[in-house]
Amino acid sequence: MRITTVMILIALVALMFAGQAAYKFDLEHNTTRDVYNLTENSLIWNYSVGETIKTNIKSEVDIIEYDINIKRFGNVLGEFINFIGYSVIEVGKWGVEYGYSHPEHDLGFFLNFLIKIFWLILIIVLVPLIIPLLAIVYLSFKGVYLLTIKTIEWFKKNAKRKAKT
Repeated sequence: MRITTVMILIALVALMFAGQAAYKFDLEHNTTRDVYNLTENSLIWNYSVGETIKTNIKSEVDIIEYDINIKRFGNVLGEFINFIGYSVIEVGKWGVEYGYSHPEHDLGFFLNFLIKIFWLILIIVLVPLIIPLLAIVYLSFKGVYLLTIKTIEWFKKNAKRKAKT
């Protein structure tokens, strides 16, 4: 699994925890809520980011082919941003609704497992950097050591020259 996949899964499980916490809050206060209408009305993707990109790029377009290509790219980029944002919001709604509807599931084990996988992947990614860093440190210390030896030898030679004269 890639690190982004693990982070997405951690966020999804965290949203499920939020739904379970809302359910426990309702149990403590003897209230009920329609979680589906709540998520549908309160979690709404704002399309303004993608539309802003599209309008900013459209306002600077002339009839030159290069500018037309930029306009097309801006349209694709705006729609992609809207797609990602809308997908994140809908998956978030699903996570909260699932956590609220199924408070009996223990998601702590799964979340801890995902966090451990996240740290394991991070360590695996950083391991290839250890050898070059150790080499740089080793070469730095060796360079300082050799420079110190050369400096001491130079001082000894100069001291002998001064003693002869």
